Amino acid sequence: MTFETALRAVLDELDLDLPEGQFAKLCGHFRLLERWNRRINLTAVRDPAEAARRHYGESAFLHRELPEAASLVDVGSGAGFPGLPVAVLRPEAEVTLVEATGKKAAFLREAARDLPNVTVQASRLAEWTGTADWALLRAVAPASVLPDLAGRVGGVALLGANRPPDSGFGGWTAHRLPWGDRLRLWLGRAARIDVSRETSI
Repeated sequence: MTFETALRAVLDELDLDLPEGQFAKLCGHFRLLERWNRRINLTAVRDPAEAARRHYGESAFLHRELPEAASLVDVGSGAGFPGLPVAVLRPEAEVTLVEATGKKAAFLREAARDLPNVTVQASRLAEWTGTADWALLRAVAPASVLPDLAGRVGGVALLGANRPPDSGFGGWTAHRLPWGDRLRLWLGRAARIDVSRETSI
């Protein structure tokens, strides 16, 4: 099965009908990922059908369930999941990809070349100085990053099996993926937040 066929099937499961331009950008990202993955280890998932579901399907599901947002930060973006597909699907949202590994950040810059709404920051989260409406987490230990996000984002969207710790966020709701894996999308809101970062003198 080709990646294109598998991706269309996954998007059908999610009841997402994408414009051809967005579909082509997702396919283009996968082709670039394939080429770079021969030189650096970006993902262990190499089967096109598995990649369509695990990488792009999970990202598209997050996009479908996430409330509207003007700004997003993808923490530990790696090969760009879920941030890059979400940026493709939400061209009106400003998306920052934070990635500490230099080679992965270089891939992200190349992958985002034609995505004007994407910024890549090659650093650890602690060095990111911005704010965002939502933080996106996947394959990241939430306990290690939630304290750094508190006070800087309005909510957290996390793809994981277990309920995240509160650590400045709460009201977690679980959204089950259609293909029935143990994986859930957890959405939690900041307990106390001022994303405008207003200052008083």
